[in-house]
Amino acid sequence: MDYELRIIVEKVAVSSQEVVQRDTIKIYDIQRPASIVDLGLRHAEQISLLEKVQNAVLAEQSVLIDSGATVCPKCGQKLRKNGSQVSDFHAVFSDHTLRLQRHCCGNAACHWQGASTVQAVFGTNIHPDLAKLQCEQGALYSYREAERNLGTLNGQPRSVNNHAQVKRMTDQVGRLLAEQNGIPPAAQECAPPARDLIMQVDGGHIPIQEKDQRSFEALAAIVYRPENIRAVDKHHREITEKTCVMSAKDDHLQSITTYLIHAAMKQGLYSETQVTALADGATNCWTVVLAMKPYCAALDCILDWFHIGKKFQTVKNALGEAFEASLESAKWKLWHGKAEETLAKLALLRDNITDEAQKSKMTGLYNFIYRNQAYIVNYDEREREHKTYTSQVAESHIDALINARHKKTGKMQWSREGADNVLQIRATMASKEWTSKWQSTVLSALGAAA
Repeated sequence: MDYELRIIVEKVAVSSQEVVQRDTIKIYDIQRPASIVDLGLRHAEQISLLEKVQNAVLAEQSVLIDSGATVCPKCGQKLRKNGSQVSDFHAVFSDHTLRLQRHCCGNAACHWQGASTVQAVFGTNIHPDLAKLQCEQGALYSYREAERNLGTLNGQPRSVNNHAQVKRMTDQVGRLLAEQNGIPPAAQECAPPARDLIMQVDGGHIPIQEKDQRSFEALAAIVYRPENIRAVDKHHREITEKTCVMSAKDDHLQSITTYLIHAAMKQGLYSETQVTALADGATNCWTVVLAMKPYCAALDCILDWFHIGKKFQTVKNALGEAFEASLESAKWKLWHGKAEETLAKLALLRDNITDEAQKSKMTGLYNFIYRNQAYIVNYDEREREHKTYTSQVAESHIDALINARHKKTGKMQWSREGADNVLQIRATMASKEWTSKWQSTVLSALGAAA
């Protein structure tokens, strides 16, 4: 016996359960699949089926859509029906055309006619779930890559997902998130008071659009509680809960400083908290870190050993094997907190180098240690006492937060504002706050009613 499968939509009276309308959406023949390709529905068929179901739902909803106005906004007379108006609506995977009831003024002398569109009633004709996808794609990929990704997801390109729209949506949501980060968090957003907190402040350079500059710096900060560090295996650890903030604004560090304070509050900062702060040695990073002093009981500032290691490795690569043992010896002294002895050894090495390029590399390392000697600690001792001394545990470090999006291959260039908007979304995602924040933020960006 042959069978077929019918997808049917029924409109049913709730009180009597009478079927008042029945529409067959799709009929499928039931056959043995000849290959895995025939098993289930193909990508395009799934999208098509979803579109047909959406059309059925929207047809019923559209007759119920009303602006709510009963009197003319111009003269105050009662409104009357005036035919229907075609309106576009963009759902997550499909585009639709609705017919909505129009109204006009009953006063013949007034001539007022209302526009009845999805945009006019709800403030937007784009579903927030689609705008969310656009923001996520715009934060993770270039805008043209995002356009292609959304086209692949839909099985075909859609004009609503063009790269300009993705950028526009990303910018609007990013600006709103920046405004939210500038407001002290509500009590329900904050963890219980923390005895200890760890923070890391780092910087990354982003290619700039202006011709007179090559790049500008964006700062990233991560705050977490020591108890939220979990061992993955013998050699690796991860942070299970953290708050990330970033800024590319040229406002004398005001934004990133404010964001960091609020991030620390979310993690439980209060007047008795002991804060350990790691930084890469840049002056602007220390400026941001030191702004935390009035908000905690003690602030231990430490030059990040991860960045020290990178500096030494760069010099070793430039100088070659002849200086490797001497550099390792200097690094060992620094590992034990002996900054002055390290500087003396580096100065001696520098003075014995004749090659100017190599000498410049050694001078750079010397200056790095000299500028930051106030923040050098006994790293060996801290390791033995299981205290923080490196940012390597922070898996959402600068490469993941900034470089992965803003320094991809190709001639990608940014304005500060555009870069900052993307960073706000990426930071919210890294903090695992996107799930709770996206809907209200996207609705506000769309100008839509909740």
